[in-house]
Amino acid sequence: MRIIAGAAKGLPIRVPQGEVRPTQDRVREALFNILGPTIQGARVLDLFCGSGSVGIEALSRGAASARMVDAARPSCAMARQNLERSRLAGGSVVQSDCLQFVRRDAGRYDYIFADPPYAKAIGDRDMIAELMTDRLHELLADGGYFIAEAQEGYGVGDSHSREFDGWKLVDTRHYGKNVILFYQVDKTI
Repeated sequence: MRIIAGAAKGLPIRVPQGEVRPTQDRVREALFNILGPTIQGARVLDLFCGSGSVGIEALSRGAASARMVDAARPSCAMARQNLERSRLAGGSVVQSDCLQFVRRDAGRYDYIFADPPYAKAIGDRDMIAELMTDRLHELLADGGYFIAEAQEGYGVGDSHSREFDGWKLVDTRHYGKNVILFYQVDKTI
């Protein structure tokens, strides 16, 4: 893994051992190509950050700030190391359960990314749905986007389970078995 573009282009990203499944380079590259220059000056929240690759990519491409949150101590340690090695300003790493963090954070973000453990079977916990039915919308700046990565088939990865009260699904992109969902707060309600 590496940073794809910007000030830290080519920086190798180290990934913690264990259950971490980092966003693939090609998916991250496609995501940031979609966002284009709107990432410049943006305030970013990267939930379930793992190695910190999404937050660091955002900083590398000109984001003003990137707060990276993960519950796992090894992930936070690795994200901090990757951030330090990047020498990019504006980044911070917070060790916290992401759902609890959302409940207590008072920040406002232009982009909120979430790549939690996938719901892979019926009955698996769908953390994206939990985030979207909590107060996540209160953290988004006007016109901001919540961008979630899921696996096709279960939870929000099931095309019949992608609608949430108060949210508008504005784009969906497929990369193999992965799906990236772009949501905005629905102002018509």
